[in-house]
Amino acid sequence: MNTEIIYEIQSGPYWDWRVALDLFLGGAGIGALLFAVLLDERFKGKYQRICRTAAWLAPLLVGAGLLLVMLKMGRPFHLFLAYTNFNPTSPLWWGGVFQPLLLVGAFVYALMWRGDQAQDSARTWLGRLLAPLAVIVGAYHGMLLSVIVARPLWNTGPTVVAAMLGFVSTGIAVVMLVHLIRMKMAGRLADEAHVAQFLDNMRVVRNTLFVVLLLQLGTFFLWWLSLNFGALQDQQALAAANEICGPMFWWLGIVVGLVLPIALGAFAVWRGEASYRRLQIGVIGLTSFMILLGGFFFRLAVLVGGQQDLPVNITF
Repeated sequence: MNTEIIYEIQSGPYWDWRVALDLFLGGAGIGALLFAVLLDERFKGKYQRICRTAAWLAPLLVGAGLLLVMLKMGRPFHLFLAYTNFNPTSPLWWGGVFQPLLLVGAFVYALMWRGDQAQDSARTWLGRLLAPLAVIVGAYHGMLLSVIVARPLWNTGPTVVAAMLGFVSTGIAVVMLVHLIRMKMAGRLADEAHVAQFLDNMRVVRNTLFVVLLLQLGTFFLWWLSLNFGALQDQQALAAANEICGPMFWWLGIVVGLVLPIALGAFAVWRGEASYRRLQIGVIGLTSFMILLGGFFFRLAVLVGGQQDLPVNITF
């Protein structure tokens, strides 16, 4: 009697660009929501236009990311089984439960920005409730890969830190880029007084983003060190990822997404903020786009590179 065992193996990485785009969009949406909440909390409704931009981007980005990952699952309605299967030790359970809740809450929060009221106590309290929920979903995006022990490229502490910093930087970048487009369409970029006030108001945001980018760069360096000088399987995982996705990671993720925005921002400040306002606006738009481009390709490179097959190590 012959016994046949048939294995069905998917060719290529199981998690593809849709998962990378979900991580990117979801992270940027979380960052945009926290940006709106913190600006409103700190400045008491002073920056209504940019907060409104951030508040509406949050549910749109989180919802788009959630839709992509549901389509990738093949059985998207199984997502709701997370509410009937209690498993708080699983980051996937966190995403299944808390991400839809955040999406609904972010949409309600965005609706509260429709009027011209500078301060709204209900909006402020909803933002305070959504902020920790956003951090939980952000942690889910960071821990989703790092808890997979079989993938040495992902299973490191700096992976989580890099993801958390990533949603801050991409969230601020997407808000700034879309807000500049709105200013251009409304004709406000032609008003020198409005541009000067905008740049003065956003100085604290620019400085925060600069610090976050530096922290990201340092985190990536520590992540590379932990793999390059780690165990044999860590070194093999890094080598395999470099062979397949090295140019994407280093040139698009690191150089375009981090190094050049830091350098351009420092150059614009060095040239003088008051004398070169148009340069400042151009740098904000360009660096925001570069941060978003690098942020996506970094996630894609790590996701695809981490799924490369490693040689089997046999110890006699």
